[in-house]
Amino acid sequence: WYQRRVREDVYLVFSCFKDFNNSIMDLLITVEAMKNASVTSVTIVLPSFPYARYDTVTRVDRCPIARLVADMLQSVDCDRVLTMDLHTPQVQGYFDIPVDNITAEPAFKQWIRELHLKNAVLVTPNPEGTKRVAHLAEQTGMSIAIVHIGEAGSQWDPNGEEETLGGESEEETAGGGSEEDGSTERGGDNRGFGNGGITLVGNVEGKDCIIYDDIADACVSLVRAASYLKSRGAKRVFVMATHGLFTEEALQMCKESEIDQFVVTDTIDQRDNLVFYDKLHTVDVAMIFSEAIRRVHNNEPLLHLFEL
Repeated sequence: WYQRRVREDVYLVFSCFKDFNNSIMDLLITVEAMKNASVTSVTIVLPSFPYARYDTVTRVDRCPIARLVADMLQSVDCDRVLTMDLHTPQVQGYFDIPVDNITAEPAFKQWIRELHLKNAVLVTPNPEGTKRVAHLAEQTGMSIAIVHIGEAGSQWDPNGEEETLGGESEEETAGGGSEEDGSTERGGDNRGFGNGGITLVGNVEGKDCIIYDDIADACVSLVRAASYLKSRGAKRVFVMATHGLFTEEALQMCKESEIDQFVVTDTIDQRDNLVFYDKLHTVDVAMIFSEAIRRVHNNEPLLHLFEL
């Protein structure tokens, strides 16, 4: 890039892998080199946006790192960002440049069609994802269900003690059982994952359940949801997630869980994970990105990508 002038529109496709910090630095250096080569414009294509879940200050110990990433990208004068399934759309507001947030729904819809499911329901593992699931359900004609899981994993203790996965408290033991009220069910099925009961809204008995989420990282909530759905009579449980981060011992936990099939896109390289976890499958989103790039380059609207 330093050796010649490139007076063209450049689309830099950059996949940030698990080593996000080094990847971001590589990205910034590459964009700076392009700018020094007098390119007309630089559009950064980020299939998976780094630190997307750190978008708000939800706790005292969490800062909005997504805002910092946005500031860093703009500091090298990139002209546009193209990404997929941001954790929350508000990340777009951190930028002063255009940000296109496309969706993996077309790829997932095709995968669902290939399953030929007769009696299926889409499930969101948290109430915040209801809008995402409802939109896909409208496109596929499926019903929806909501699983609300209480605080799982490590629990902060004011006395300085920490309750880790596998710990059991008196509240957990006393919270067992369930009560039914119409289509809403509550239970204390914690299965060794920490405090917090589970609430199910919707009917899953005798149905194939497809849990739909944007990011699969620790996977504690996904595993708990799958276990609870099976206990409520679900026939099979599939999991769909756009970005398969799979942090810590997530894959081992999924391997030992009630999940029948786990599907992620290829926004993050899964080659090693596919060898380790035989129920893991990937769907390709390259055609979605290529069509988005073509439309951006030709100043065409992206709305068609949401209607495929």
